[in-house]
Parts: sequence; structure tokens; C-alpha cells
Amino acid sequence: MFKTILLPIGTDEEAETRIKSAIILGKKFGSYIKGLHVVPTLKSLEQLTPYAYYSYDLYTHIWEAQKQKAVEKKKNFLDTMKKNYEKYEWCEEKGDFMRFFKLKSRCADLTLISQGEDTYSDIMGTMARFIMESSLPVLTVPSSGIDKNIGKNILIAWDASAESARAVHDAMPFLTSAKEVTVLSISEDRKNSSPTREICEMLARANINAKGVDEGEHYDRAARILQQAKDWDVDLIVAGAWGHKRLLEIIFGGVTKSLFTNQEIPVFFAH
Repeated sequence: MFKTILLPIGTDEEAETRIKSAIILGKKFGSYIKGLHVVPTLKSLEQLTPYAYYSYDLYTHIWEAQKQKAVEKKKNFLDTMKKNYEKYEWCEEKGDFMRFFKLKSRCADLTLISQGEDTYSDIMGTMARFIMESSLPVLTVPSSGIDKNIGKNILIAWDASAESARAVHDAMPFLTSAKEVTVLSISEDRKNSSPTREICEMLARANINAKGVDEGEHYDRAARILQQAKDWDVDLIVAGAWGHKRLLEIIFGGVTKSLFTNQEIPVFFAH
């Protein structure tokens, strides 16, 4: 079960959506929610711009602004949680965000992050990097948030890779409570088909009534997955992340990239 959920707060516009999504998941799984906010130090700010020179006064101004935002974010988080939830904690650290984010995630069952935009900066950015480097379950949330009944109708994007197998096992708390589970396999080419029979049999032994859908080659597997998800009224996609070399996925598209930036359906990733 997802008894501990890590929620990065940050200063971006999607922070409020993540908080609301964490509360929905917390109520579903009876979770303890940890809101993490990392305030940069002067040193960590300088490391963010190693090839640019800014005055000490400018860094100090940015630092003071970040500290003030932390006060505001803490108040907003605590006020929202007091009104809507019981089991929560505000965690505030000082220094490098990614360092603390990965450390805290290792003591959580699930981490929430916002889905990115289809831009180079987002695909190469902090959150995409976190999915790849953490090796822990991550739920990516669209800008519109998640439905209170998330996990009722699940689509598993199956390609028999280590990443997709890990995603299935990590997503068991969702899968065991789902009403519908569809395992979709789309062949990458004629030689690399990934039949769904065995994974469906494994899920059946866990009392998960999953049906398999095996499709032939498709020129855009990600688009096909998303189209089927919409046609089947899916509210959660479970998928392995960065199964191929990441640089190739960035250049040529890639299923992970398209799912991570779809901004319509929540995606549960594992790498």
C-alpha cells in the first residue's frame, strides 16, 4: 500500500494541484502525506548558473525572495491540510533540491510530480530526471489534477521490459482495487511482440481481472496508447519509463516522453 506519499511543494503554478491530488490519494489509501519544500542556499543558487556571473546582491535578492515564498507555501500547505486531511507533515530543507528530493523519496511509497510540457527543458528537466534516477514509483499528475475515483479503470502499457514489469508490480495497490484493468501490448516490430497472456495470468492469481489486448505494429505507439486510453475511458495509465536509451527517446519521440507530457491522463511510472 502507498502508506507514505511524498509531495514536492516548490514554487511552480502546479503546486496547488499536486496538494489536492495528494489529498485524494491519501484518502484512497489511508496515507501519510509529506510535503517537501527545499529552500536554496546562496551556494546552491550559484551552482544553478555555473556559466553565468551574477552579482552577490542579485543572488541575495533571489535568496530572500525564495525564503519568503517558503513561508507562504508552508502556510498554504498547512491551511489546506488542516481543512481537508489529518495525517501530514511539512518538511523543509535548505540546499540542493534534487539531493533532498531523492533522499526523501527513498523513504516514501509513492511520489507525486506534475506532468511536463512537450519541451526540451521539461524532458531534460528535474522531474523527468527524477523518474529515471529514483527507480521508485512516481505518479505524474496533469495540470487539471486527478479524479477522486482514480484507479477505477486502468490501462497497463505492456512491452515485457524490466521497466514495465516493475511498473506493474509497483502499481499493485491501484490494480487490486480497480474495477477494470486492460493490458495493452503494441508490437514495436514483427520480431519484438510482447503478448499479454502471461502477465494477465499473473494478475488473475492476485484476483485482478485483467484482459489483454495485443495489437500489431503501429507507427506511433504512444499516440495509440493515449487514443485507446481515451476510447476506453481510462483514468490511470501504468507504464515503464525510459525503457530505451533516453537520448534516442528525446530525439525521436518515445513513449515515455509522450505519456509524461500528455496532460490529460495521470500516468504511474516506474524505471
